[in-house]
Amino acid sequence: MPSVKKRGDTFRIMVSLGYDMDGRQIRKTTTYTPPPDVTPGKAEKLARTYAYEFEQKCHGMVNMQENIRFIELLEWYNECIAPNKMKENTFVGNNKLLDLYVVPYIGNMKLKDITTTTIDALFDQLHKNGRKIERYRLRDVSMLPSGVYRSVARKGNLAIQTVQTAAHGGTVKKETAERIAAAMDQTLKNLFVVGKKGGGLDAGTILRIRTALSPIFSTAVKKEIIAKNPVANATTPRDVEKERKFLNAEQCRQLLAMLDKMPNQQNARAIRVLLLTGMRVGELMALHWDDVDLDNGFLTVRYNLYMVKGEYKLSTPKTKSSARVISLAPQVVDTLRQQQVWQEQRRSKVGGKWIDRNCVFCGQYGEYMSKNFLNSTFKKFLASHDFPRIHIHDLRHANASLLINMGVPVKVISECLGHSNTLTTENIYAHVFNESRIKAADAITKALAGVAG
Repeated sequence: MPSVKKRGDTFRIMVSLGYDMDGRQIRKTTTYTPPPDVTPGKAEKLARTYAYEFEQKCHGMVNMQENIRFIELLEWYNECIAPNKMKENTFVGNNKLLDLYVVPYIGNMKLKDITTTTIDALFDQLHKNGRKIERYRLRDVSMLPSGVYRSVARKGNLAIQTVQTAAHGGTVKKETAERIAAAMDQTLKNLFVVGKKGGGLDAGTILRIRTALSPIFSTAVKKEIIAKNPVANATTPRDVEKERKFLNAEQCRQLLAMLDKMPNQQNARAIRVLLLTGMRVGELMALHWDDVDLDNGFLTVRYNLYMVKGEYKLSTPKTKSSARVISLAPQVVDTLRQQQVWQEQRRSKVGGKWIDRNCVFCGQYGEYMSKNFLNSTFKKFLASHDFPRIHIHDLRHANASLLINMGVPVKVISECLGHSNTLTTENIYAHVFNESRIKAADAITKALAGVAG
């Protein structure tokens, strides 16, 4: 029963809703002011009727804790829910986004005040002027010669591949740039310039923020902490859709032919394997020699490589279907045999400095290879040979496009790529399938025209 207490000309109504996660009693309160000129008895009767309706309104909100702040909900979610629901790399990546872009905006807001309109305003603000991370680039790449990579990485407590990224003209975070400068007894200003600063976040980044944020509120709804998820109906900004660039069959042939000219031949071999197998970059970087059977021509995808706080770690592949066996073309087998020879020669050359991870593609001293380093060298190579500007991951898309255009069944393609089902493959590569269908229609027209002639 709700509590009804008269205070002057009004009535204070309180409904008890049980206890919260910390054992504190949850109460909902309101006040009722009866109409003027009614008798005290009538006023109390009206107040109790109002209290009953208020209690009914609160019915089903036993654990509602709408007065806690978002930062408290986030801390609870990270401690009690997230560890059981997501992989460490996803957890770390999500929290980087939330800490940087969401907590400063709604962290101290009470859950009851966070509405769909609030989230819309957040997304709009991020789209207009949300970029907070400054990226730095070396003033001159000659200022960081290859002979100092290892010592700079050691002094700066950085992965050697991070140093290589900077040395090859890539951008790094301000903290990383400061560590590199300090390791070389230089100031940040003397060694680096700002590569990216300010501006709005692109729609893709905001979509990733939404993906990280929405499950927190959804979980709060399921646990009856709040009534509804304010992110569910929020609107993410849309960028002007850009035509996505892919390598066509002829460009793939040209790329394979030109890889022999790439300065870093280990990277060239990795690029060749990515294009010919359609593997994800993290899967290839996590590939171990124990997972490869060159005699029988197949490899097994068991892991994905990621980095947390400067340390490489292995996780299971992206989805259950991503753990798969891939048959290897003779070209791939030859490439991997070449990699074996190079790796043994490199191991002998560096001697005791070698870190034996048993990984197929590695850093200069046996450590896991950085995905970012491979991507930066790949982009640099493409730019120097007038290829379309694409990401290393787009080699996977090129592989899929080639298979589709060769008429390989979608189920086989889906299994090769490690998709959870054929619908995923069809959705991602819908434009390629459409082009293939048009070619098929043209082909049958030409075939019938030839018969008729």
